[in-house]
Amino acid sequence: MEPQNNNTLWWALGGVAVAAVVVYLFLGTDIFKGRPTGVETPEGLVAATGTSPISAAGIVVTTGGAPVVQNVEPGTEGAPQQSIPISEDDIPVQAIPLRVSAAGFSPSTFTVDAGRAVTLALTVDDDESHLFVFEDPSLSAVVSGVGPGMTRIISFNAPSTPGSYAFRCGVPGHAARGETGVMIVE
Repeated sequence: MEPQNNNTLWWALGGVAVAAVVVYLFLGTDIFKGRPTGVETPEGLVAATGTSPISAAGIVVTTGGAPVVQNVEPGTEGAPQQSIPISEDDIPVQAIPLRVSAAGFSPSTFTVDAGRAVTLALTVDDDESHLFVFEDPSLSAVVSGVGPGMTRIISFNAPSTPGSYAFRCGVPGHAARGETGVMIVE
């Protein structure tokens, strides 16, 4: 009778493993969009691995819970952090998708709410590297470097002052050929 008990145990363990995979796939994703919704941390929702969390209050914070600082050197402590490269299938539903190539940004204009968290998903559509940057010094820390065929995410706080905030590709010569755009804050 022992062999039968061992088989029952293996079948039960296999069933538990299958159930765990099903729960992960359906509860860990937005079933209607088929995309991850992010990972909850003590500080808030992380849109993609490496990005700064978004608090329950709707602002982007550091891993310590303080609001990110957006007028410092990119990548420094306290600045908004960009994700590791991700698959386009993993772009969170709350992200604003931006595509960039030698032809420019698409869309070249997008609108956000003043003072609220913004998550951008930047995808490169050509064989060049691109560097998303804002012209306004108050957003100097919001930078995303993306290589050929790559997608990266960055979350930051929209300015509290409504207006138009120009962005461009920071690679020399790219803005001159039309890689520019505007974020409208309302």
